[in-house]
Amino acid sequence: MKKSKKILSLLACGAIAASATMGLAACGGDKDNTITVWAPQTQQTLVKKLVDDFLAANPDFGLKVDFGVCGEDNAYAKVSVDPQASADVYGFANDQLMNLKSCGGLSYLSDQMVNKIKETDEAAAVEAGKIGDKYYGYPYAADNGYFMYYDKSVVAEEDTTNLMSVINACKRKHKYFVMQMETDGAWYFGSFFYGAGGKYDLEWDGDELMTATCNFDAKAVDINGTVSDYSIGEIGSRAAMDAVNNKNAAGGFIHGNDTVIEQRLKDKNLGAVITGTWNASKIQEALGNNYAATACPQYTSSLDNHTYRMAPFIGYKLYAVNGFTKHVSESHRLAQYLASETAQQQRFNELQIGPSNLKIQQTEAVKNNVALQALFSQKDFAVVQTSLPDNYWSVLKTYAGDIYAGKITNDNLSTKLADLIKGLNVDNT
Repeated sequence: MKKSKKILSLLACGAIAASATMGLAACGGDKDNTITVWAPQTQQTLVKKLVDDFLAANPDFGLKVDFGVCGEDNAYAKVSVDPQASADVYGFANDQLMNLKSCGGLSYLSDQMVNKIKETDEAAAVEAGKIGDKYYGYPYAADNGYFMYYDKSVVAEEDTTNLMSVINACKRKHKYFVMQMETDGAWYFGSFFYGAGGKYDLEWDGDELMTATCNFDAKAVDINGTVSDYSIGEIGSRAAMDAVNNKNAAGGFIHGNDTVIEQRLKDKNLGAVITGTWNASKIQEALGNNYAATACPQYTSSLDNHTYRMAPFIGYKLYAVNGFTKHVSESHRLAQYLASETAQQQRFNELQIGPSNLKIQQTEAVKNNVALQALFSQKDFAVVQTSLPDNYWSVLKTYAGDIYAGKITNDNLSTKLADLIKGLNVDNT
């Protein structure tokens, strides 16, 4: 499942709930003797099995369990409609943490449980659920992010480290390099800036965002630590401009979402693509023995001839306990089990969801998973995605779309960058 990429508008609760221990039940169920668990549609069968196993092993639990459908990326959209009527336990993507906390949708973990998950799970995944000195989520997945898949018959391994080398290899074989630059392009586009030293700093006062400041007008820093004469914004923008202009009628760079990716695979003209684990199975099936994946490539700037990284977002998924639950201790027990080593192992076995559990990450099965290893290889330079304000997504999406459409040129780049930086900065003090 993709990472949620914005503070979502409110949506009505439309989940269809089904009980593990009784017949169909309404969303929320009988709160006096029932716990409701929300999970994505693709995980419904697995989560119901996990809950049945939990109930069988804990006959003293004493509560019934209902189920509702809710993707991790839509957790805030649903919980914020009516937190008190929402699920007692639900999964969420970590970038929604502050928003869920502000609407009362989170209950903090005990110190004992925090110490336990710190021993079993990846440190960044545990910290992804932290606000102040409290932790609000049980991590269970470390596979939110994007990287590069490629066709080994099109792109040689030695060419995969450089963006233009990848695109040129695709052009030579009349294949396409696919990356989102419009619609959800903001999620991907920021990698050009972050890899050149870009930062987007947020200051919170409790649950309220006070300031947001980007440094895209500061001098860029390349992979060797050399400071450029050009700004982060100039270096990143020109790299994107060079990439999107590197295409012809039968190949090269094209914008594309999941629908486009599927079509390119069907037409057998996909050479490489930057996307996430949710597309792994279909890409592997289409490419067969030529299936490969690696970290997002570096790029060499046409401005200063220095080499910079594409630094992608990475994120985590956690189970939350609703702050309004009537069954605090029971909900925490169940949430902890749904994020446990046992649950994560089954989640990986059946759905190939990347575990946050350190022990499972070291198993041969995970080490042999091409997509997960490509994602994990970026951890040292990826940017952990946190709760970001609406203006970040809207302004950067427009900017990326304008670059793809050719509306940003060498002549107006300075002005467009200034407008971008102004739009990204927030001051609510």
